Parts: sequence; C-alpha cells; structure tokens
Amino acid sequence: MQSGKKPEYGSDLIVDLMKRYGFKYAALNPGSSFRALHDSIVNYGGNEIPKIVLCCHEEIAVAVAHGYARASGEPMIAICHDLVGLQHASMAIYNAWIDRAPIIVLGATGPSDPTGEKPFPRLAPLHTAHLQGELVRDYVKWDYQPNSLPGVMESFARAYKIALTEPTGPVYLCYDAMLQEEALGEIPAIDPSENFPPSCAPSGNPDKLRETVERILTAKNPVLITGMVGRQKETWRSLVSFAEILGLPVVDQGLRFNIPNSHPLTVTGAEKEILREADLVVALDVLDLYWALTRLSDRHEHLLNPEAKIIRIGLEDYTIRSWSEARRLVVTDLSIIADSAIALREMEQIAKRLLARDEKARKGIEGRGASIRMRHQQIRDRWKKKAEKQWEDNPVSLPRLLLELKDLLGSHPWSLVNAGTPASVWARRLWEFEEPDQFCAGNPGGGLGHGIGASIGAALSEPLSGRICINLQPDGDLLYTLSGLWTVSHLKIPLLTIMTNNRSYYNDEEHAEHLAIRRNRPVENKVVGFRIDPPATDFAKIAQGFQIYAEGPIEDPKLLRGSLERALKVVKENRLPALVDVITQPR
Repeated sequence: MQSGKKPEYGSDLIVDLMKRYGFKYAALNPGSSFRALHDSIVNYGGNEIPKIVLCCHEEIAVAVAHGYARASGEPMIAICHDLVGLQHASMAIYNAWIDRAPIIVLGATGPSDPTGEKPFPRLAPLHTAHLQGELVRDYVKWDYQPNSLPGVMESFARAYKIALTEPTGPVYLCYDAMLQEEALGEIPAIDPSENFPPSCAPSGNPDKLRETVERILTAKNPVLITGMVGRQKETWRSLVSFAEILGLPVVDQGLRFNIPNSHPLTVTGAEKEILREADLVVALDVLDLYWALTRLSDRHEHLLNPEAKIIRIGLEDYTIRSWSEARRLVVTDLSIIADSAIALREMEQIAKRLLARDEKARKGIEGRGASIRMRHQQIRDRWKKKAEKQWEDNPVSLPRLLLELKDLLGSHPWSLVNAGTPASVWARRLWEFEEPDQFCAGNPGGGLGHGIGASIGAALSEPLSGRICINLQPDGDLLYTLSGLWTVSHLKIPLLTIMTNNRSYYNDEEHAEHLAIRRNRPVENKVVGFRIDPPATDFAKIAQGFQIYAEGPIEDPKLLRGSLERALKVVKENRLPALVDVITQPR
C-alpha cells in the first residue's frame, strides 16, 4: 500500500493483504471478473508490492508462480479470470500439486447475485459458478469462496497457512466480483500475518526413528532412495550428514536438490545393481515407491532383492486423493509419517549415540563407504565415456550440448531452471550440482507447457538474481505456451533458453515403437502422429519476433559453441534474454 493511502474498496483490502504477507509478484492474464483487483494493484498499490507479471495465458501465469516457489521457497500469487481462466490454468495447478509447490491462486467469479443492479459485463452469468473451486478441488490443498470482506481477510490468512504447512501445495481462493468492487464503510481489521504461521510438521515417532537407525546398523547393504527431501533448501545437509555417518549409498530421483550429484555416496545410474544387492531400503519423500523399485520393459521388472526390507518416511499419506495419483500399494516393513527435514536430524543424533559404543559397526561402515565411493567413480567414468562417443553426432548430442555449455559457464554462478527429462538426466550425469540454487528444474506432474513459465518464475526469485538462469527447453513443451517468450522479453528477464529440439514428441514415439515390436507391426510407422516436422518450427525466428536475441537452428555440432557463446554474452553482460535453437539427438 502506498504510504498514507487508505483502502476505499474491497479489492484495495486484498492488495493490503498481499503486501502484509510479502508477495512480491502476481502473475496474471487480464480478465473482467477481477478488474477491480487489477485496478487496485495498479492504482492503489502502485504496481509495486505485488508487481504484475503479465502473461498471455493462465497456464503460464500459474507455472510462473510454481517456478518462483521452487526457486525461492516462498509462495507466489497467480490470478485467474473466472471459469475460463481457471480451466486454462488447471493443468498448471495440477503440476504444482504433484510437485508440492506452495502457490496461492486467486480467482474471481461474476456477481453471485444475478439480480443485482450494479453494472457488470454481460458475460458474467456465463462465467459464474457455485462453487468455482470444485473445478480444482481434487488437486489443491484447500479452496474457499468467501461472501464477505471479513471472510476475505480470514480466508487469505488460512490459505497462506495451509499452503506453507507441510506437505506444501497450491490453494485456491475465489472472490465475487461485486465483493471486490464494494465501497468500504467500516474497514475490517487486518490481523498480523505472524498470528497465523504455518503449522509445525510432524517429526515422526521417536521409537520408530530409533528402530530405523538400528535396522540400518544391522543391515549388510542398506540403501537410501531420495525423492523430494530437498523441497526445503537446507535439508540436503542433514541428508549428506546422515548418509556419511552410516555409509549409505544414495539413489537420488532428481525431483529436488537432495544431495550434490558429485558426492561420492551417490549411486544414481546404478539402481539395478544397487537394489539387487540391497537388504534394506529407506525411502525418503518418495512420491511413487512402486516405480522407484520397478522398471518398465516388456514387463514390469522388479529391481529390488525380494528379501529386502523397506522403510518409508515422508508425508505422502497426507496427500492421498480418490480422484488422482492412483499409485500401487507397496508392502513396507515400517512406514513413518514425518517431515524428513526433522526426522533426518533426529536419526543423525540417534546414529551418533549408537555408533559411539559400537566399534564393529563403525569399521563396517568405513568398509562399505570405500566400496560405494569406488562405484560412484565408476558410474561417472561410464557416463563420461558415453558422452565422448557421441561428441561428433549430427544432429547435436545432448552430452555435447551440456559439456560445451558447462565449459562456457566457467566459474560464473548459474542455475538450471528447467529441462526436459533427457536433458535433465544428462545434466545430472555431466554437471556438478553442489548447492540448491543450481538445480531448480523439474515437473513431476508431467503436464506439457510448464517449462517457459517455470523458468520465468525461477529467474524472478531473489536467490537466483545475478545467476545465469538456464532453460533447456523441449520443443513440444514450448509449442504449448509460446507466448511465454513475450513475457520473457517484456520483463527483460536474463534467461538463457536453449532449445533441445528433436522435432518430435519423442517419448510417445518410443511408446509406439515398443508397441509395434510387441504386436509385430511396422516399426517405421512409429513417427506417424508424433513427429513435429514438417514444417520444422523455426524457434529462433519466433523468438526474434518477440525481440529476443536468437540464433539457430544449429544442427552441425561444430557451430554449436559459437552460438552458445554469443547468446551467453547477451545474458551475462546485457542482462537480457537470449535463445539458441539446437537440433538434438532425442536421447
């Protein structure tokens, strides 16, 4: 709120709430149902706190908030225009739900009283629902549609509290248009935000945490699988300390920055061998335990030693819905509801106490640790050799793209803010992710159209300011939300977008090949309905149309380095966006 200004309308109060709770940005695509709120942000709040992030589609707006939450650890607001906007945004809200991202989506509905005399756009009846939140209720933590200004105040506080209470996630608030436009008589009191802090997460049953540590100490080949431990930025330190104390190999699913990928106890990439040998698996914040232990080939290949015991620690039981996430039920020997950030610290202390009087266990851990370190190095060496074999591939191989970029980045701070699955996998193989701000990529929800919006949100966050924010952008994903490039240009976001352009919905192409082989049908038909060519999209020309520096398409690997170098200079020195369209191998 500007100094000395008093709220005159209901929408002014909502802006005061945004300011009090520290929201820096509000991503939106304009809509008449929240015209009053838009006016208040601009003319009452001065477009300062929050500042509007104008997007050309609600799916982009919500993805911006999602990317911001991942990078900063703080919630961000996205605003959706009544029913049509919410339906556009629904996929992005689902992505945020699966990713446990704390965002607050504000919606609006036409006047709930259709007999009212006050003027409002004639489409309002078509865009009004009772209750609007039912559209997304199965994949938000909470939704609410208040019918009074005091209800607006209280629901905002509750929404903030719920979004940030573990397991975090999106919430949806819907404000009646007339409520926003209502002139204030008596101004409702705004309670301080500190009166409604997020609730403390469960720490886990102390006896069961001790039992977990004891089981690890008596196991011959225990293994840690980490899913979303790193959703709280500092939890990785507890994970590293716990793994080091007990000499535990770590299989990292890469959904968050859980552990530095260069740490000698990480064995990602050798899951099959590691799980075959395991006699105990401890799964920490693993979203889908069945697929963490299974691979899909001609059949479901179960990787885990059938004699192995399984302990699961996390908050996933709190996120069960009848509507979605139909996951297989996995037999576990022990299941503990706990915030891993707290449980890891507690188990670390238990381990130290038990090991202090158990010399035999300490020696066993030392021997196991040495063996894991050797295996870690073997894995890294294998990836390096595989990358070298693909160096001259034409079109450009993903390993070459990543190694050239890594060399050009040098010691300058950087962050990977988005990547498709193949590029993300190769980045974790070939780059060194040493701290959380280097890895803010990921979309467990899998909905296409996520990448450009999430990249914008991450690049807006304070923790990443001054870094080179890198978007390894799949072509099919960007075609969903091309207008995100307009927002990048409009805000002059220093984002380096590198197209990993294989001109195909290649994941589905692989499915088609697999099915053709199984059914003894022509494999060459696997491209039909999946290849995005012809015509071949010229992403460089599209970006130039949005006034973004762009080069490409680059297919010859010998031309790659120069293009990357010039684009990187634009981002690093001019602090402006740049795009390089690279035609890549699919895997």
